[in-house]
Amino acid sequence: MKCPFLLALTVFAVAATAADPPAGNATRGKQLFRTHGCYECHGYNGETGARDLVGTQSPLIGDLATFTMFLRLRGDQAPLLPSSRMPNYPASSLPDADVRDIYAFVRTFKLDAPAVNDVPALKAILDAASRAPK
Repeated sequence: MKCPFLLALTVFAVAATAADPPAGNATRGKQLFRTHGCYECHGYNGETGARDLVGTQSPLIGDLATFTMFLRLRGDQAPLLPSSRMPNYPASSLPDADVRDIYAFVRTFKLDAPAVNDVPALKAILDAASRAPK
């Protein structure tokens, strides 16, 4: 059974417009991203492999309202429950202005991982694996 919390976020994200312009100050957001330790899981450019913020179609970063709601609901619904996934960020610990700035910074992330064909060693490994007897 799916988590009602995530289901509600998905429904909200589909209804929200993904084209909202990032509100906030991306430069300040970069500082807050580091201050609040976001880089520890998401990396400095949003590409960690495990918790990507760039190159994905996550509804959680599609628009500011959904991004804010995700942070707030975690804080409101599970404020004392430890989580290895995402810390709780109620408004008392991360004001709306800071959320806007972090969101503006996150929206600047660009996917810059090279294509497989641009990494000779990886391409050779994949080519050899595809030719191996099964």
